[in-house]
This record gives sequence, structure tokens and C-alpha cells, in this order.
Amino acid sequence: MDLQLKGKVAIITGGADGIGFCAAQLLAAEGAIVVLADIQEERATQASADLNATGAQSIAVGVDVHDEASVKHMVDTVVERFGKVDILVNNAGIGYFKTMDEETMDEWHKVLDINLTGVHLCTREVFKYMKAQNSGRIVSIASLGGQIGGMKVTPGYVASKAGVVGLTKSYARNGAKYGITANAVAPGPTETNMAKGRYSADTTMLGRLAEPMDVAKVILFLSSTLADYLTGVTVDVNGGALMR
Repeated sequence: MDLQLKGKVAIITGGADGIGFCAAQLLAAEGAIVVLADIQEERATQASADLNATGAQSIAVGVDVHDEASVKHMVDTVVERFGKVDILVNNAGIGYFKTMDEETMDEWHKVLDINLTGVHLCTREVFKYMKAQNSGRIVSIASLGGQIGGMKVTPGYVASKAGVVGLTKSYARNGAKYGITANAVAPGPTETNMAKGRYSADTTMLGRLAEPMDVAKVILFLSSTLADYLTGVTVDVNGGALMR
């Protein structure tokens, strides 16, 4: 099946590894030009080289998503190189595995700055280009934690991911008349570097934690023509940990 991604330009924040890199692999396999945007620029450069060695077309760009100037530079770099932005995957994020009493205010502000403000800065910057071309896909990573109050993560993380769901609905409303869709993906516990070893498989109905590729497959779907009539939606990818 042709997902009509050939030649599409996709920015993936936090694209150097984990869910972001898996999404890059899938999008590139469908012919998309992938931009691995990450604060770990050296790691992103290596990831891009690994991807290109398979025949993909990708570049790495350094970005600090909660810094407005850095985000603008990243998007300008992409537009200067490729002339457009078709897909934005807001994947960059951090989390703290602490109790409410243990979370410091510095940690509260940092997680909100990256997980929530970062999503908005990146989306706002690409939005003007998507409006001009009357098309675009915005896919943001929320979390099961933002829906159930978290299991082991801090209140700041929960608030940031719940906020992503709200932002997604706002982007969907603002973008609809310009052919821009906005959707979110809410993973449950996933075997990423951040969460590895912190959750038991019995938290899910399927008896295993998610692999990053499980989440990436849904990102691919939402980025493609298969999701043409979906906007403002949050897709749960949690193995049955939350059923509603």
C-alpha cells in the first residue's frame, strides 16, 4: 500500500534514538526525507549516517526545543534545504521518576519547558509553512501518565503530557481550514532508555511493555494518507493498560 510519503519532509524531534529514531526508520522506508532534530547533535549525526547507509535520505540538525531561537534556526535550516515541512513529530521529552515530595521546582519547570513549551515552539514555527502549502501533519507524543496521573513519574511530567493532549486539540482546530491535521500518540510504559527497567510487564493486558517500534508504527499511520480524516485525536498505545 502506498502511504504517499515519498518526498515528504518530516522533522522528528528527539530523533537520535528510541521512539524518534524508530519513527525515522519507518518514514524513511516509505520515501520520506527525514530530519533528525535532537539536542544530542553528534548522536543524531551518527543516527542519520546509519539511516542513510540503508538508502534513506536524512539529515541531522541540533535543536534545544525549549529555546525559541534554536527552534527557529532548526526549522529555517530545514526549509532552506528542502523548501518545505510536511510532517512534524514532536517526540523530544524528558521525565523524572520521583514522588511529588521529591520533585523540585527546577525539575517541574524543566519538564514543562521541554515536554510542553517545546511542543508548542516547534509546532508554531512549522505552522506558518504548513499554512502556506495548505497541508501538514503534526504528531505529538503524549503519555498514558497524562491520562491516569502517572504511575512512577512526577506531577510535572503528568501535567506536561496532559497538556500535549490539549495542545493537540487546539492545533487541530487552528489547522483544519489549512489542511493541517494534528494528532497525538499516548504510549504506556515503553522500553526506552528513559523508562527501561522501571515497569513490570504485568501493567498491560498483553503481558509485555511496548517496544519503541510499536509506538513508531502509529506515528507512521498518523503521518500518512491513511489518517486523512483523523484530527484532534489521541491514540492510546498501551497494550490494554487503559481501556476506554
